[in-house]
Amino acid sequence: MIKNLIFDWGGVILTLDKERCLDAFDNVVGVSNFSEYLTPYLQKGFFAAYENGDIEDAEFCRNVKELSSKENVTDDDVKFALYEFLEGIPEYKVKMLLALKERYNLYVLSNNNNICWQKSAEMFEKISGMSVDEVFEHCFLSFRMNKMKPGNEIYEEVISKGGLVPEESLFIDDAPANIEAASRLGFKTMFYDVNTNLEEELNKYLSRTDG
Repeated sequence: MIKNLIFDWGGVILTLDKERCLDAFDNVVGVSNFSEYLTPYLQKGFFAAYENGDIEDAEFCRNVKELSSKENVTDDDVKFALYEFLEGIPEYKVKMLLALKERYNLYVLSNNNNICWQKSAEMFEKISGMSVDEVFEHCFLSFRMNKMKPGNEIYEEVISKGGLVPEESLFIDDAPANIEAASRLGFKTMFYDVNTNLEEELNKYLSRTDG
């Protein structure tokens, strides 16, 4: 029986807009090649270091500004461009999570960074009226853990810190590599196609397994 639901954040709960983000880095920040660092599931270079918690906000912004073709780019400009990655959180997903909380322990497991996490957590609270910490038992975030999916270490820490039994835990992610890694460690997994309705897909999965 499934007792725990573990959600990826960006792509699963939070809708992302990569092209809008890249346009902002090009037009506002003056970095036309930011696509070299921003990839669909796992960032590269100094962006990867940022999401792994190896560098902090100020150093990330400094690295971006060093790539800029414009003068007088500010940290706020860099943050604005990152915020453009965060399209929003559909209201139906928030309502779904609040309903699921009555039956399951909810967790987040996300490759993320401080700037995007703080902004998206504000989005979530504005819609739900509750903070992420009130809805989820724990938010496992790469930049706080110094570990990233799909490395085994991040899943192992989720198991140990969360006190979770993998076989009783369903992990939902939109990246095949992350799903495969979790499955190898015994988690039940559900690949989420971002073009589908999360609630419908999850209900179908749970009705088959918990029915």
